[in-house]
Amino acid sequence: MQIKVCGLRSPENIEQISTLDVDFMGFIFFKRSKRFVSNSLNKNIINEIPSHIKKVAVFVNERSEDVLWTLKDYEYGFDYIQCHGDETPDYCKDLRDLGFGVIKAFQMDEEFNFDQLDSYKDAVDYYLFDTSSKHYGGSGQKFDWSLLKKYKGNKPFFLSGGIKPEDVNQVQNISHPQLLAIDINSGFENEPGLKNSKLIETFSEKLKQHS
Repeated sequence: MQIKVCGLRSPENIEQISTLDVDFMGFIFFKRSKRFVSNSLNKNIINEIPSHIKKVAVFVNERSEDVLWTLKDYEYGFDYIQCHGDETPDYCKDLRDLGFGVIKAFQMDEEFNFDQLDSYKDAVDYYLFDTSSKHYGGSGQKFDWSLLKKYKGNKPFFLSGGIKPEDVNQVQNISHPQLLAIDINSGFENEPGLKNSKLIETFSEKLKQHS
């Protein structure tokens, strides 16, 4: 099982986490997030992340031209764009056609209709299932993981939302065949945007030794 560490911001912390056994690193370009990268994201630091770690830029309902301006003008070399708002299938497909991998996030609750994923299946590379929140994620809360049993599709997904170090055994017990990666964020922080590398290292070791 793979691991995505999201919400990184500090150059020193980025370098530190990039030495760990993680598979994706996420950077948030949503101005209302506590982990908004602002102007602190140095392209040289980003480009020094080892190539086996995929770099993900997270946007929420951003105009596609502004997404492209941010990514191409600053030459960050991102591998994936994570669309974490209400982006349409056409919006996602347009980004994908430009050469980016696309991860589409969905907010999960008891009312979620998995049929809506059908319109995205040819427009994105992966889904991401997060806890429903009026603030588009960042709630620090889990949703009911038993809802994942309702997902019968073939596209791999990330599991997100309130995951903490002590959840490692529960995560290992999820047997869904399309679960690709665990997305961790606030549960592994010393403060917003500053990840605790020891917690992540221990979580990764425990998770991957049983994968």
